[in-house]
Amino acid sequence: MSLPIIIANRFAKIVGTLVKTLAYPFHFIFPNKRFTIPLHAKPIINSKKKSKIPKIIWQTNYTNRVTFPVYCNYLFNRLMSLSYEYRYVSTEEREKFIKEHASQEQYKAFSQLTDGASQADFWRLLVLNFSGGIYMDIDAHLVWPLSKIIKEDDIEVFLLNKRHYTNYFIASTKNNPIL
Repeated sequence: MSLPIIIANRFAKIVGTLVKTLAYPFHFIFPNKRFTIPLHAKPIINSKKKSKIPKIIWQTNYTNRVTFPVYCNYLFNRLMSLSYEYRYVSTEEREKFIKEHASQEQYKAFSQLTDGASQADFWRLLVLNFSGGIYMDIDAHLVWPLSKIIKEDDIEVFLLNKRHYTNYFIASTKNNPIL
């Protein structure tokens, strides 16, 4: 990893910690205050840079009404992905998507999952296989611009965490045989 990326990573972690620290008194004073993540956002800038991986960021959560730190995380990720479209999918919309685009066998398997995180895991692979793009957990944050991370000829990007692949960030073309 290069020095600028390490510095950006540490800086993002420090700022994130400060935001979370400030959020405690904020949410103590305003316990019901929530911020709305949009269901869809177009790219902020149009880029001529091509990519085999569609320039769509997918995120899911049980609601798009979120706390201050999660909303700041969304804003920071948008700043780091200016040429990418953004799509938020709720719990209910995940089920609709799977019912509409998956096989009966896949939908039946999904319907047997009772844990929201397991349902999100299932959905992320289906949506990436069906549409392609980038999946990021709602609390994940970028430390470097997506346009610098994903190269033109990449067909998938997986992150390694020490010795294991993570599932909080997955980028892929549609119909990727790995998925």
